[in-house]
Amino acid sequence: MTDPAKAPVTAPRTEIYAGKDELVSVVAERLLAVLVDAVADHGSAHAVLTGGSAGIAVLEKVAELVAEPGTETPSWSAVHFWWGDERLLPSDDPERNAMQAHAALLDALIAEHGLPAQNVHRMPTSEDAASPTVGAEMYAASMEAFAEEGGHSGLALPRFDVLLLGVGPDGHIASLFPGKDSLGVSGVVTVGEDDSPKPPPQRVSLTFDAIHTADRVWTVVVGQDKAAAAAKALTEGTDPREIPAARVAGTMETIWHLDQAAAAELG
Repeated sequence: MTDPAKAPVTAPRTEIYAGKDELVSVVAERLLAVLVDAVADHGSAHAVLTGGSAGIAVLEKVAELVAEPGTETPSWSAVHFWWGDERLLPSDDPERNAMQAHAALLDALIAEHGLPAQNVHRMPTSEDAASPTVGAEMYAASMEAFAEEGGHSGLALPRFDVLLLGVGPDGHIASLFPGKDSLGVSGVVTVGEDDSPKPPPQRVSLTFDAIHTADRVWTVVVGQDKAAAAAKALTEGTDPREIPAARVAGTMETIWHLDQAAAAELG
């Protein structure tokens, strides 16, 4: 099998938008188009969602587009949604990325457009898993159930057509934070974090190896508070242990979507 650490990745390209609304609209339209094409090309689509204000705004925009007459949409019965990370909290906690995504888009797709509830693959809750490590193992098992025969880049996980990521002011992505041991975890698809510097402390995250298997990796970065991290991440030679976002990459496409405020410090 292919060594996941040596999976092919693409160089990032940056796209700068006037503001959050324009950025969100473009990403939402692209997301829908990727899902349509993936279902047409290989019979199913797998998308990895992110939380944060920009990530949830993208889902809200997708919901608006789907509700508009004439919008081309995929056969939702063939679409699967996953997450890049999650807080290990009770299932109904509003801080969970899944809760926010359901309110923004997924509930409407399930109720009105035929998305099977079982196609929404939420990360474990604190009710499901006694620790982040257990939660990570549980989510890895759920991904393995949808893995291609022989795995993907040596890992047992679905073929992710698109994977969305936010970027924190400290340069973290998913729940991979600067200086943490999780940055060096390889050969597995998930990792638990017991001591996140951003509350709540207990989380489950995809690993870099898992992220790097995705066909397309897109960041959605909005706001002046992200400008320094974005500039460092996009500077060649930046140490990803200091700025994890420097390792963002997909196998076919890597796009940084930034509004002007987030792009203010790019060279």
